[in-house]
Amino acid sequence: MAKPKRGKAASAKSREELRRENRQELERQKSRRKAMWIILLVAIGVVIAVILSLTVFFKVTAVEVDVSKSQYSVAQIRDASGIEEGDSLFLLNREKAVERISTKLPYTGEIVVKRSFPSKVKIFVEDSTVTAAVKYNDKFIVLNESNKVLATANNIDALNSLVERQAKKKAGASPKKAQKKTTTTTTTVTTTTTTTVLAEPVTDANGMIVEPTTIADIVDIAGGEDIRNADPSVTIISGVKVQEAKVGYPLKAKNAKVFETYKEIRAAMDRWGVRDITAVDLTKVTDIRLTYQQRITILLGSATGLDRKAAMCAKVLEEQNKVSTEQKGTIDLSIEGKAYFSEGGATTMTTTTTTTTLTTLADGETTAVVTDVDGKPVSTTTASGTTTTGTTAASSTTGTGTTTATSSTATTQDPADIGG
Repeated sequence: MAKPKRGKAASAKSREELRRENRQELERQKSRRKAMWIILLVAIGVVIAVILSLTVFFKVTAVEVDVSKSQYSVAQIRDASGIEEGDSLFLLNREKAVERISTKLPYTGEIVVKRSFPSKVKIFVEDSTVTAAVKYNDKFIVLNESNKVLATANNIDALNSLVERQAKKKAGASPKKAQKKTTTTTTTVTTTTTTTVLAEPVTDANGMIVEPTTIADIVDIAGGEDIRNADPSVTIISGVKVQEAKVGYPLKAKNAKVFETYKEIRAAMDRWGVRDITAVDLTKVTDIRLTYQQRITILLGSATGLDRKAAMCAKVLEEQNKVSTEQKGTIDLSIEGKAYFSEGGATTMTTTTTTTTLTTLADGETTAVVTDVDGKPVSTTTASGTTTTGTTAASSTTGTGTTTATSSTATTQDPADIGG
């Protein structure tokens, strides 16, 4: 029997395997093409569904407006929003709608626009509050809490009238705007302060005399004597150069950094609970002056260390308001880390860690009791150049009443060291 030739048999077998592999490859290609067609059809279906959703389904059928806290009507807000029935709920630009309402209706404050599927839009609007007025060319540019221009008042009477009207129209405050209560970290020391002339002038670390401003200087802040007649709920700003004041839009200032400084001051004071700033004078950014309740001048100096200055200011105001809610005087915060309160010549010095209250004895000398954050007596220097440590009782009678002070060992220092 003849043996088969191996070379031919191997060659025939290889051809069969090649045909089988070719068939398998063709089947795989058919499967891939089929899968691609399925994916394409699904994608087309999704696109059609999206187009139908944007053009046919989920159209706006109602615009609901909450005007319980707004002076504007439902129709005014709906028209200002630019949202109409038939608009696509998916294509709704809520940010643009908020901007349109804010600019067309200037006395609006908080504005919220929400989609409510399948076919509604809900709008909440709350009136803004008049918080400030920029003194500019004998007029007042009125601003709200976000520094949006509300109106222009020709004089102080017009400004007061506008503030009064807006206060009456404002229905209430949003729960979102509830102020966060903050406590200060400076020490609390309550002693009696008499109003007498200092025996020695207060000086800074370089020995330079610190000249406190009297209450009469409040008149000059932010544009003249009529500032005393301004509504106390509004902060009068001077020193800001106006570039553009368009009603319904944020104020634009030529000296933008100065205006930013005002915003920083306001934010810092708000953080520490100082709400009643009635004037801010930014004419000199190295000598910023504020007025509190038309009765206390605050010498801020520069905006350096603003948060700490605001904290110290809050503490001094708290102490002076305990003395009297009609207390008048000057708080000097221009020396880094210290605060001086002057009322008719008597001065109280506060630092970030201690609080000093001066009293006057019969012979004209002054003593002080100072405690640290733990309530322990510490050494300090009074306005008459006397350092006191420890506690012993002493009392005397002045022309204005009896003053009690505590002191023990005393050493004399150069007045130039005070505040150093």
